[in-house]
Amino acid sequence: MTVKGLAKTFTLKQKTPGLAGSLRAVWKPDVKEVTAVSDIAFTLEEGELLAFIGPNGAGKSTTIKMLTGILYPSSGEASVLGYTPWRERRKLAYQIGSVFGQKPQLWYHLPPEDTFRLFAR
Repeated sequence: MTVKGLAKTFTLKQKTPGLAGSLRAVWKPDVKEVTAVSDIAFTLEEGELLAFIGPNGAGKSTTIKMLTGILYPSSGEASVLGYTPWRERRKLAYQIGSVFGQKPQLWYHLPPEDTFRLFAR
């Protein structure tokens, strides 16, 4: 896997409270750009494991969704098993798996790598 300059920005509509705000949102909405992921770059060699760990809002799920082809990035490039995920999602989907987990799904007395191996069986 090779990732270079991967970024994702979402455009959110801002609504002003009240009737006037609702009407304005229809014809001239206020928008705000929110950067979820900015300039990620890494290489993962065959046999290596990768886990995304961090606080809420750090861009973990957004990055994984781009690398599995669920989301299109705003910029950058990626190659996963020779596929560009957002262009060849169906082909890639037959070759990969991803796990989205919450804290309760991890065993605290085991390192994350051992937990993943245990649940992979």
